[in-house]
Amino acid sequence: MMDYNRNNYKQALDNYPVTTSKLTVKRIDFAVELSLLIVGISSPHHLFAAPVSENAVPSSKVSHVEEIEEENDIISWIDDTQLTIADSIHDYSSSFDHFVGKKDDEEPMNNRSYLRLKLKSRYSHRENFDPDGSVYFKLDLPHTKKNWKLIFESDPDDFDRLEDKERGISANSSNSLSGAVGGVRLQGRKWGEWKTNFDLGLKLRFPIDPFTRIEVYRTDQLSYEWTSLTKQEVFYYKSKGPGAITSFNFYHAISQAPSTILKLSLNAQYLDTDNNWEVVQQAEIFDRVNQDNLLQYSIGVSADSRPNYSVTNSWVSIGWKHRLYKKWLYLTATSEFDFQEQFNYKINPGIMLELELYFSSNARSTDRLKRSIPSL
Repeated sequence: MMDYNRNNYKQALDNYPVTTSKLTVKRIDFAVELSLLIVGISSPHHLFAAPVSENAVPSSKVSHVEEIEEENDIISWIDDTQLTIADSIHDYSSSFDHFVGKKDDEEPMNNRSYLRLKLKSRYSHRENFDPDGSVYFKLDLPHTKKNWKLIFESDPDDFDRLEDKERGISANSSNSLSGAVGGVRLQGRKWGEWKTNFDLGLKLRFPIDPFTRIEVYRTDQLSYEWTSLTKQEVFYYKSKGPGAITSFNFYHAISQAPSTILKLSLNAQYLDTDNNWEVVQQAEIFDRVNQDNLLQYSIGVSADSRPNYSVTNSWVSIGWKHRLYKKWLYLTATSEFDFQEQFNYKINPGIMLELELYFSSNARSTDRLKRSIPSL
């Protein structure tokens, strides 16, 4: 078996032809580090297995101390790899930000660029096994006058079913976009009491498929205990036409400490591709058990306006989100009970597992389990 030891990889880079530029080598190093980290997390025994020789000592005779040392070496390697990738993202992002927006007499600002990888698998009794994966990258440009950001999405969900978006499940709609998109985002501009986000970009394939998104939202304090968040989003792709989402969300802190939050939402989505309105109503409870665990309870119903208005699904789900390692590796397990129209509303139990990896210089100070009530 081939030895993927990191020192051997670095030695190979040192022997790389002299004509190769340092930037090229750094890009190769970044790509290989990311690949090895993903493989290492999914199958660490294969990744770190040493070459097998005829004179190898049987595994049964390996001492307990050596096993502990090997495990520590694996953990150290994973930590170093994650840190290398996060630092590379920060360095590239900061360099680009300083190039396009920083003035000579201006102090450096905190850069919140990050890379997120999602690996997701979903299985239900009456449907097929549904694996899914996605990559999302946001490049922060804090020195630009209007705080522009560069974005990259490998699996945009604009034309997914609204229920899939609200529940965070794998996309299974025939209208779903295929292919990655990239563009720029102008975030947080104010328009009276409303805040806005504006995206402009291209679908990364031929023929060229430009798109744009506009989102406006506002937060209102309805009473001492209730807060509302209203959103309106409109998007347009040249290949698929327009779409729109309207959302009304209401938040309530169940206890005095807002570690347990009730969220009630009513959302409607229109897609020109199928001339259909989809409506989703949902009630959720977020319960922060401790610093490493979050429980999420959900009950909801979805309906379509075409061909005839009908309830397409109702569901109950319980999710457990766990900080698996430090503040950059998370595991989510969700049990689901669906009652879908396509199965004559018979119960359809299922489970979904999701692994999330974050690479950012701010990862150690960002709490991905935190759920909060929107502030004014």
